[in-house]
Amino acid sequence: MRIILNIAVLSLSMVPVRPLADGAPPASPAAALEARFDPAPPAPPLEHGKAFTGDATPVEPGRVEVELAYAPSWWATAGAVDRLSGEQHQVAASVTVGLLPDVDARVVVGWALVRAAPEAPGAPVHGEGLADTTLAARWRFLSLGDPGIALAVSAGVTVPTGRRPAPDRLGTGRDAWNVGGSLLASADLGRFTMGAELGFSAPVGPPTSNDVGLLVCNAALGYQALAWLQPELELNYQHEIELGAQPDERVLWATAALVIPVDAVRLVVGGRFPVWARDAEVGPMATAAAKFAF
Repeated sequence: MRIILNIAVLSLSMVPVRPLADGAPPASPAAALEARFDPAPPAPPLEHGKAFTGDATPVEPGRVEVELAYAPSWWATAGAVDRLSGEQHQVAASVTVGLLPDVDARVVVGWALVRAAPEAPGAPVHGEGLADTTLAARWRFLSLGDPGIALAVSAGVTVPTGRRPAPDRLGTGRDAWNVGGSLLASADLGRFTMGAELGFSAPVGPPTSNDVGLLVCNAALGYQALAWLQPELELNYQHEIELGAQPDERVLWATAALVIPVDAVRLVVGGRFPVWARDAEVGPMATAAAKFAF
């Protein structure tokens, strides 16, 4: 291609230059050459949404986003013959509304089905019903155009609307209210888009278990290969802090996903797999989500 362009420049420079009828100066050979070729297509817009890592891009004021998601997960019970002896299937629906410039609010409701090997003879092995409900708000306090960097904070509360465990069934939610917050970051570098999340949540009210709080650290990297396709990779770390002699539960997951933004619709399909765990019973997790903007 470079040889062809050089020949074209040479041939244009040898053509006699004639003055224009209106007296305007003639176009330069470089300008004439540039006019013969279509300009380079613009880079596709970057999508900041990821599979398991929050992003710092709030919904615009007056706009609404509705998301439907299905996230099955599996884990292993220590000492069990069947290593995938537990599973949970959760369906969630969320609505996010833009309230002010750089501020939005979100509500998430869900339903879950849980199956697990009994810890003791006669223990429940099945549970289904409503999951807990989350109410959250997000504020983007920094937005830079060049370089493309955004920072935001989010705060929320989880209401224990899930079914509580009983002698004949497993629970589908926590027994206590939880409050938490996150620091979110998004950055763009060419066709690469990066995200990071640092969050913490803790139960409030009378203690119902040894859980003190949950620390979450996520990092994501995506490449906008096409306007409608972004493969992405994530590292997801969770550290559940426990009281007393019970050890803390720590897990590191690796996530691979495809983000497919098409006009006002965004699809996400992916899975995450534990690469390291300490004092935790974990297994793979999948996700499939569709978001609609209005």
